[in-house]
Amino acid sequence: MSDKIQIKKEMILDSALQIFVSKGYSDARMDDIVELSGMSKGAIYYHYNSKKDLFLALIDHWELHTFPNFYDKNKNGIPASEILRSFADVVADVFEKRKYVFLAEVEFWALANRDEDVKDRTKKLYQKILILFEKVLSKGINKGEFKNVNPRMAAIAIMTTLQGVNWFCVFEHKEFTAREYLSEVTEFMIQGFKVKSL
Repeated sequence: MSDKIQIKKEMILDSALQIFVSKGYSDARMDDIVELSGMSKGAIYYHYNSKKDLFLALIDHWELHTFPNFYDKNKNGIPASEILRSFADVVADVFEKRKYVFLAEVEFWALANRDEDVKDRTKKLYQKILILFEKVLSKGINKGEFKNVNPRMAAIAIMTTLQGVNWFCVFEHKEFTAREYLSEVTEFMIQGFKVKSL
């Protein structure tokens, strides 16, 4: 795919993300995306056959453009606990700069509950993230840093902890920040995973 086509697709997807977040899937119209993107309806339909097709593409776009550093391979010499802390930092950074992307995740969940295609695509996204977390946890177990916890169960605990930031989007909690929540709760988990020294 040429750079020009890729840039156009990203403009469409960025606009679609904002529209789906502000209006919700049911009330969003392709005309809204046309207006926000500044592109013609024909250009959008050239890349995406329907609103649903665009929404499905948005799930992959959301992952790759929101969390590009999650899958960084240069973590060989870093302890597993530090990698887990870095995940919490990445989520906090994104929340502070682009809170709306977490509202998009809430929209994915809502539609996944009613549409099998969205559910399958969302499930694939989360499976990929869970596998990443499991690898980090297994590394910690193999290096003697973590107890012999169930990596899949612990990975789900990490994911749901990080997704707790969605609560801050919807309810705008004021007592402590999303970053403080992510840091503190991630630390609780890490301390629970760690092998206690005698």
